[in-house]
Amino acid sequence: MTVFPASDPHGKAVAGRTSYLVLHNTAEVVTPDADGTRVLRYPKGAVVFRDGRVLEVGPGAELLRRHGDARPISANGRLVTPGLVDCHTHMIFAGHRALEFQRRLAGESYAAIAAGGGGIRATVAATGAERDDVLEKGLAARLERWRANGCTTVEVKSGYGLTPSGELRLLELMRAAVARVPVRVVRTALLLHALPEAYQGRRETYLAEMRERTLPEIVRRDFASAVDAFCDPVAFTVDESRALLAAAKALGLAVRVHADQTKRSGGAVLAAELGAASADHLECASEEDWRALAAAGTVGVLLPAAALTLGQKLPRAKLLRASGARVAVATDFNPGTAPAQSLLECAALAARQFGLTAEETLLAVTWNAAKALGLEAQVGHLNPGAWGDAVAWECESLEELPYWMPAVRPDCVFIRGADLALPAVERRVWP
Repeated sequence: MTVFPASDPHGKAVAGRTSYLVLHNTAEVVTPDADGTRVLRYPKGAVVFRDGRVLEVGPGAELLRRHGDARPISANGRLVTPGLVDCHTHMIFAGHRALEFQRRLAGESYAAIAAGGGGIRATVAATGAERDDVLEKGLAARLERWRANGCTTVEVKSGYGLTPSGELRLLELMRAAVARVPVRVVRTALLLHALPEAYQGRRETYLAEMRERTLPEIVRRDFASAVDAFCDPVAFTVDESRALLAAAKALGLAVRVHADQTKRSGGAVLAAELGAASADHLECASEEDWRALAAAGTVGVLLPAAALTLGQKLPRAKLLRASGARVAVATDFNPGTAPAQSLLECAALAARQFGLTAEETLLAVTWNAAKALGLEAQVGHLNPGAWGDAVAWECESLEELPYWMPAVRPDCVFIRGADLALPAVERRVWP
């Protein structure tokens, strides 16, 4: 087992023999190039891993000859891609809102459900009442499900604590859960999600506490690497979001923005202004907004499961291509609008909802998603020097990934060069 320095938060050791191996006998190896500008395809290719990283990728027969000392692993004629990257989830919460979903199907509005104690505050109440150990183990179990679905890097947001103390609690539990699983996790503090009941009539006090007390505490305790805000007419204004996010940037944290979900209100423009890592949702963003994101180098993250649930349209691929912006696709996994537990299923929806090609779809859930997390140098591709995260899928061609529904399943998942069988097969329970 290779052990990486503690200073590298994404290089923790995993179970398995990671020293030197070659994954061969593939139908093809498909990966974005190092710059994420195009997709490279190697028919009957191979990937060589050494000390947890990609050493080489290329023609299988050639690599087998050159790396005769490596442990060979057969992909059994399968497609091999980088591990997927889910760059937007709300994965730590208690309970569910399945009954609310039925009420919405029957025609009841979200506003009416929320007025009766439902909506986000129902999840906040359930999460606040749940035991710490249950929340921690539940998050670890969800991360294992994502790993079994081919996701090797996952972003997890807080946000269902709402109060300063509630958010710090969830961030601490997130850190503990991450130690249980081999999946690479990026922790984001979603500090402006909804105004807590306890702060009704004291909005400015709440915003000041988040900026002046909670943010410094997050940095002091190393609870998160990024901060997010829900900038939308139903949540927080552009000015309120700007004040929090600017303070986060000043403390050295990356920033993300929930932008223009229910109405075009300036969230995408704010993300571009701040040089945010990502602007997410964007159901109501304009072509001008997308061009601003492209100019700022901010990734636009589309969330097809939420749009489908809420009956919203997403931009067509033609507009996205014309804008020049980087586009990622994520699950937005949450109990209210996106109870989606498979990133590849969301990618298949994206291909249908706005017309992404197979190569664009792969970029959206690998390199572009990694860039949204600031990890594009390390994950989201299989170029030399990247972490050895790869998936051998139960199919033979890239075109099959967005085609099959339900989604294609992984045959084997590699994290940091370790071949980890699926939990259902190996019955492994992570400590």
